[in-house]
Amino acid sequence: MKLTEEQKEGLGIALNEATLLGLEVDPQRRIAEATFSVLALPEAGPAPEDTRVQMLFEPVGRLAASLRLGHWDDASVEVVTFSIEELLVQVQSFGGCPIYGWEFFDVHEKDFSQWKDRLSIDWQRGEGGREHTISLFQEGDERHLDICLWFDGFLIRNAAGNEISIVDFIAGGRRWWDAFWAKDPRTLGKGMYPID
Repeated sequence: MKLTEEQKEGLGIALNEATLLGLEVDPQRRIAEATFSVLALPEAGPAPEDTRVQMLFEPVGRLAASLRLGHWDDASVEVVTFSIEELLVQVQSFGGCPIYGWEFFDVHEKDFSQWKDRLSIDWQRGEGGREHTISLFQEGDERHLDICLWFDGFLIRNAAGNEISIVDFIAGGRRWWDAFWAKDPRTLGKGMYPID
């Protein structure tokens, strides 16, 4: 799967401030599923009530994660090891925290390099599955979880299970952020306010 720089930027916009609800890997089938509650608006009308999307990554070649008992930038804190089967439980233990930073795809050289020597898990399987990466994290009280997933392709589904094109997914996220900066009331209630 080819991803242009424009698509990666758009995916970052669409995922910025999304809530990470779950992430799990099927090690036998080399498939990963991530569920997010995203900030998105339709072309017209009210904001959708259910903004969950699922990203299905396939094939997956590697997953690395670092669960640390302390602040993200403290190199002295304890690292907690866990298995690939425990990934979903560890992600969900944070209660669904937002991800932010505007860049999530193919930024592993910058992100992963900061914690690659403090791994809780480094699962690798088979040939391929390493064309792209998605970098995610969760922050909690005295805990931090960094994740990097290597994969070749992905698709996106809405809460009803229908596939959404990358173009439409990005457009929904762009509409939300444009509306946010325009102080559109449909973006209220998310705990964020545009700067005057």
